[in-house]
Amino acid sequence: MARYRCGNKTLLTPGVFLFLLILAGLALLLPGCGRKDPRSLNGYALEENPRDNHDVYPYLVRTESSTWYLAEEDIALLGEEAYFSGLREILEDMEPDFADARQALAGCLKEDVPSVDIYTDFRGKAGISETAGAYYNPISRFIKVFSGWDMAKEALLHEYVHYLTMTCAETPALEGFWAEGAAEYISKIVCRNRMLRSINMGFSDEEALFYKEHGAWDEEEDCIDPRLFYFGTARVISEGSLEGMEYFSVSDKMVTRTPQIQQRPGADTVSHIEAGCILAYLAETCTEEKVFASWDVPPEEMEEVFGKSFDGIYADWAVWNTEKCVALGLQ
Repeated sequence: MARYRCGNKTLLTPGVFLFLLILAGLALLLPGCGRKDPRSLNGYALEENPRDNHDVYPYLVRTESSTWYLAEEDIALLGEEAYFSGLREILEDMEPDFADARQALAGCLKEDVPSVDIYTDFRGKAGISETAGAYYNPISRFIKVFSGWDMAKEALLHEYVHYLTMTCAETPALEGFWAEGAAEYISKIVCRNRMLRSINMGFSDEEALFYKEHGAWDEEEDCIDPRLFYFGTARVISEGSLEGMEYFSVSDKMVTRTPQIQQRPGADTVSHIEAGCILAYLAETCTEEKVFASWDVPPEEMEEVFGKSFDGIYADWAVWNTEKCVALGLQ
């Protein structure tokens, strides 16, 4: 390489200096050179949204099971790097989680399960964001995730099961007890739920330690086991831990656990955790096939299918669930 010396300094020729400037520019512009593109999605393509909602959702990402619509305001809210980093983490676990849910429900799904549309709404423009971390719209057939990526990891598989059971099943699940119970049973008890485990179910380190000390722990993965957490928590709820407190019922309403509800919970007033564990009980004692074929039956007619009213099912479930907790070593 040609050089000029000036005193004790070495100077590059003007031509070589220009060449190095060009190389430096290319390093900044070419993919894979210099700093990693914050929008890279580990193999998934970031596309321009061709639909008429482009102004709100300028970008989309297609996966095997979903099409994500990315809100411009959410990108600005979190910052580009944090937004796309969170999306990368979701996509890494989402596909195997969604595949697990389809496998768990394979016997009751239609042959073709289309990909589902998912929208980010981290600013909470939808009114339901005040009480929900995400929701599935069975009429327009899309999922919205609220509050941020951790909440999406916590709620997304539940909402995808809504999509499968309410839209893609041969026998669609009724809203309320059946739909919420099925979503909780499949996403928290049957499936591993990698997304949920990756954030330790959204609990703080101190809270996680409590569940570890009480047996609701996966030693291999070193995190809370959602299945164990659900059986254990359902037990203390059935024993009265929610009495006097507000909670989100399967009717998608905030309900106060009055003494009357505690003594005689209804299919419209049980918590999501209770509903998921009741479906686990019915699946074990009556078979999953019967449960999946009957989730269009109004709860007040459950006796015609299961031989017991909801009151009787709840009472028998509470005994079964306590025995399950003892067998699992939950304290």
